[in-house]
Formats: sequence, structure tokens, C-alpha cells
Amino acid sequence: MNANIFAKANQIIKSCDAAYLGVIDESGCPHVSTVSPIKPENIFEARFATGLGANKTKRLQKDRRASVCYRVGGNNITLVGEAEILTDPNIKSELWLDEFIDHFPGGKTDPNYCIIQFTAKRVSLWIDDESAEFTIDELLTVQSRCGLLCKWCSYRESHSCRGCVETNGNPFHGECPVAKCCQDKGYAHCGECGDIPCELLRRYSYDDAEHGDNPPGARITMCRAWAAMKS
Repeated sequence: MNANIFAKANQIIKSCDAAYLGVIDESGCPHVSTVSPIKPENIFEARFATGLGANKTKRLQKDRRASVCYRVGGNNITLVGEAEILTDPNIKSELWLDEFIDHFPGGKTDPNYCIIQFTAKRVSLWIDDESAEFTIDELLTVQSRCGLLCKWCSYRESHSCRGCVETNGNPFHGECPVAKCCQDKGYAHCGECGDIPCELLRRYSYDDAEHGDNPPGARITMCRAWAAMKS
């Protein structure tokens, strides 16, 4: 697995207007329903509007365990984690969409209107005939300076590569200019740099026909995720 599949998953999620939400029902069995994500962005979290009287709301108030699944074409993204019910007026107002009025005639302040906030802990992906399974903690462990996911890189075994972090910027192919630049500035990874994406990182991420990212910018997306979650 590399940063490409992470970036592809985020792209797919952003395009989804429907998802499947699984919760635990009163008999301890999984119960799945179709839901509409609110401004979906990435694999880390998801939000859905619902009513306080809905079965899924009552079930989540008793058992926070939940799963969210997105499917587009032959691609599948399954997230496992926990969810909570949010009723804070500021959050409800911030996430309000005009189409909610059909379900909540009282608008943003409708007392029945609430938000399901889902947080992923474990991920299972099948994208472009590539599979990957990992925990969010594993993904958010900094593995390189530029955003590559060295833990799952095929070069780790085939080329006995220990990555730029462990080798202080000298992986199997020799000194890496991106890693050297990052380390010289005292950063753990490029996401901490205010110049991201600099011209050097862009060349590796966007312009390298053989080893560049697909989609372009995937490792930059990973660096930004590392930086965002740290803050």
C-alpha cells in the first residue's frame, strides 16, 4: 500500500452523496441503513443528519460502535469506529443544508434535528483492484519526510529499504533531496513546512512519470493529514 490509495479513497468519499451506516440494534445484531453524508472529506470522520427519535439515534446512544461504507463502481471503502449524537446549536447551524427542511421544518433550531458524528478507527479499502487494511493510528504514524507510506512499501523487502526516517534521509537509492531539505529545516515531515508543496516536492509528487503519485499529489495529501491530526 502507498499514499495513492489513501488519496484515491478521499477523492471517492468526496464524490459520494450516499453511504451505508451500520449500528448495533437492541438484539446485538448489526443494522444497516442508507444515509446522506454532510460535506464528506476523508476516511477519518463522517457526519450525517438525523432525528432524535430515529432508531439509529437511540441505538447509538446505547452503543457507540458503528461502521460506514461508501461504494462507487467497483470501489469499496469500509470504516469501522464509533459515533456520537451531537445537539450543540452551533454545530447544527454550521452543518445545516437547505434540503434538511423537508425533514426538520423548524430549521436549524428544530428540536428533533441532530448530527451523527462518526470517527473511524479501522479502514478496509478495495480501490482499483488494490486492497488495504489498516488502523487510523497506523496511518497517522509519520513514516517518511515526503508522505510516502514506507511501512507498506514493496521496496522495503525487495530493496532492503529502511526508509528516510530510519536512515536519516538515505534510503536504498542514496541521499534523498526532499528528506535532506526537510531535516535541515528541523521538520519531522514536509507537512510541517509552510512552503508545502515546494517545487522540489511537486517534482517528485506530480512530475515523476515513473515514481510519481497517482493521483498526483497523493503524498502531499498524506503530509497534510499528518500535520492536521497533530494539531
